[in-house]
Amino acid sequence: MKRPYIRDTRVRTGAVRASGVTAALCLSLAAATSPAHAEHTAGYAPVQVAVINGDFSLPAITGGEPNWLAVQGWSVGSTNGSGTGSGVGRFSGANSGHPAGKTAVMLRFPLASYAFKQRLRGVRPGAQVTVTFDDSPGVSANCTPAALAEGQPYTVEAAGGASSTRTTAPDPDKKANTLGKGVWRTGQTYTFTASEYEPLLTFTSQVPNTFNAGGWCGPMIADVRATQTPPPVDKTIPKTALPPSVAFYGNDSRPVADAVNYCAGATGRCAFTPDKDYSYAYYEPAQVNSDTYINCTRNVLKRTRPVTFTGRSYGDLPANAGLPGTGTTVSNMAQQFSAGTATSPDWTTTNTRNVNEVVQPSEASWIETQAGRRRTEGWFTQTPAAADPNSEWRLYTVLDYAATTLSDRVYQRTGPMTPAEKLRCQSDRPSSPTPVGAGDPAGAVRG
Repeated sequence: MKRPYIRDTRVRTGAVRASGVTAALCLSLAAATSPAHAEHTAGYAPVQVAVINGDFSLPAITGGEPNWLAVQGWSVGSTNGSGTGSGVGRFSGANSGHPAGKTAVMLRFPLASYAFKQRLRGVRPGAQVTVTFDDSPGVSANCTPAALAEGQPYTVEAAGGASSTRTTAPDPDKKANTLGKGVWRTGQTYTFTASEYEPLLTFTSQVPNTFNAGGWCGPMIADVRATQTPPPVDKTIPKTALPPSVAFYGNDSRPVADAVNYCAGATGRCAFTPDKDYSYAYYEPAQVNSDTYINCTRNVLKRTRPVTFTGRSYGDLPANAGLPGTGTTVSNMAQQFSAGTATSPDWTTTNTRNVNEVVQPSEASWIETQAGRRRTEGWFTQTPAAADPNSEWRLYTVLDYAATTLSDRVYQRTGPMTPAEKLRCQSDRPSSPTPVGAGDPAGAVRG
């Protein structure tokens, strides 16, 4: 029963946790809602994003150029696999003309099936990301002066950002049938706000077929790197509305069930790494537990009231992950989670504690409880890491469960009765009419 005004006269406290109870004294509602755990807040300064093979040096270039081997960590066209063998061509630092001797990738046709892409790992929704790269018109011997006279167009885009059309510097002095030196512009940038975990970054040539020499003359990019400003921790999300789990295989988005099937296959297949900046302990809002007692008597009432805590865990992983579990069996992924967090949570909790309740005359008494919770989010990643980044499983998830380091809070609350409760206390005692006639003397024979 919620009251518009409350006067606390005394408090009886108990702290409930199935795995161990810690007593705590809480003197007021303000104390109940004040933070009891130092908040983790993501930094607002830009941090480096680990772009895989951003210098395009792997695999090593051998033989003639351009080199058509699949670029490690990147995909061409479909993200399901490492891309097509003829998707992009690479020029070594010795032949790219890059001022710092960087290996360069030549984009080819203005088609989605030739787009050059990679997921930016470690980036979450809401992060502001700045991608930096260098560009140049093509140096291929197939490029003609006419093809490079006005530069070469291409697009760069990422999930959450608009597609940005760029045009390289022109190179009207390029000689046909001769390897060029390029006209490099370093420090080109593209900024966007990520709309998903591991947003996909994509470069695509926009050179029309009349100028791309059948795919042998296209704009070049080199030295791709990125920074991000992570979003602040959002602690307003309730446990019943956690963000959904997501899974990736290389640059390909996959069903969560596929990643779970892989990780759950053996204890050592995956390792769990919590994101400490976005994992935290917290107290739920106080809730009324059980009934409200009204003291209509003229005396102080003292009683022992049992207070029961029940709690469950929240997460959206398939059942075979065992997260959150029932406590009856320990799955392989539950062991991976425990190893990564150094904890063994109770996924379901039930406990009863007795509160010595004292109710003054003409007052109401009720019990409020505040559960200590823990929210942990992080990644299950294939271990050991795959030799080819395009064949590595990754699974992001969030779990919310009873905290192992934060005791529950139990409050006895007392306050004035409401007008309705006062009326009830003042009402006549319920009784049935006596069966004896009003004029009959006591003890009269009843017929």
